Amino acid sequence: MVYSMSGFIKDTMILQNLLMILMEICLILEFILLFSRIMRSAGKWKIAVSSVWLFASCLFMVCLLSDHQRRQDTLSYKPILYSLPIYALVISVILLTVYLILAIRREQKECNNTLSPWSVYEAVNNVPCGVCFSDALGRIILSNVKMQELCRILTGNYLQNFEIFRNAINSEPVQKNIVKLNSDSNVFYLPDGSVWMFQEYQLKEPDLKGYVQTVAINVSELYYNNEKIKSNNEKLEQLNRKLEEMYEKIGDEIREQETLAMKMKVHDNFGRSLLSIRKILEKKEEPGNMRVQLETLKQQVYILTSSTADNKENQYEDTKKHARELGISIQIQGNYPDDLIYGWLTDRALRECVTNCARHAHGTAVYVEIKRNMDGYQIQITNDGEPPLKNAKEGGGLSALRKAVEAEHGTMKTFFEPAFYLFLNFPLKR
Repeated sequence: MVYSMSGFIKDTMILQNLLMILMEICLILEFILLFSRIMRSAGKWKIAVSSVWLFASCLFMVCLLSDHQRRQDTLSYKPILYSLPIYALVISVILLTVYLILAIRREQKECNNTLSPWSVYEAVNNVPCGVCFSDALGRIILSNVKMQELCRILTGNYLQNFEIFRNAINSEPVQKNIVKLNSDSNVFYLPDGSVWMFQEYQLKEPDLKGYVQTVAINVSELYYNNEKIKSNNEKLEQLNRKLEEMYEKIGDEIREQETLAMKMKVHDNFGRSLLSIRKILEKKEEPGNMRVQLETLKQQVYILTSSTADNKENQYEDTKKHARELGISIQIQGNYPDDLIYGWLTDRALRECVTNCARHAHGTAVYVEIKRNMDGYQIQITNDGEPPLKNAKEGGGLSALRKAVEAEHGTMKTFFEPAFYLFLNFPLKR
């Protein structure tokens, strides 16, 4: 029998080798596509189609290898693909390769936009709290790494049965150096100094009836802040009792002397706080080490400047009186920030702008716009006076204001062209 010269069996070895290399690439791509659809749970139909394509490609590859061996006269049986044009086969395999590449790209996009079981498991493991799901028999359905670690600390073993873990939570832990802070709530003080609260929820959905969700939340910051508040309240109560006793025994003159003595004490504490902060900065220690000194320093500043909650409502009135004395009118849109410190800084900025308007700009009005959004407070201050001189810079008052604003994690921007503008941004405190 004579075979067609256009067939696979009679064509050049180069084209045959090229065709088989392309088919090998197709097999790899089809395997990747099938694996991706299986891992993504893309559906039975897509998985079945990919499986059929992979099986058919494997059969075609077997035929290619068989005819290739027949071309080398190593086998005596009749070739399978002798009547198929080699160029048609090459073009078909190239088109198949392009299709597979495009299909894999689509699968990647769908995988990125689809919530898969693997992504759920990864997301649960990345949350800072402990999460555990169990059924009515106590079998663990899903548990993240953090919950496994907490279970090992409380019970000495990893989480395998929820009932054992539940008994350890609801009763006194068997491990040393673990303290249950409250018998009515499942809050534990762990050896590393952290405080965790465990909460259990019965899932209400009909399909999830009987399943239990257990969450472990790190409440260390809340616990320690509460302890500080308790300690501060006790100190305030003691101070209040001493003041009441003192005011019952002394007259007006002695009261003035005591007030002066208290201000002197505040002044001394102010100086000591500054020196302590300076030493911390010189030693380049961590910012957390200066937190106590900064809080003390703030208290002393507010006392020395009389910036307390009692005179908060009078801040704006005092500033208006100061402006009237300078011949400046204040036009304000919005309300002062509710936060005491932000309100004081806003009033300080307004006073500085009023003074600069009268001294440098020779204006008659200062315009203030205060806005509050989800991110914080935005404050804009300008005036109707003359524009600043060329190459104008912040003076001592604005520079001091900037330091005070940045100390409260706010931002301050000043513009001198084409007119003077002062922008303040204060973040909302959580």
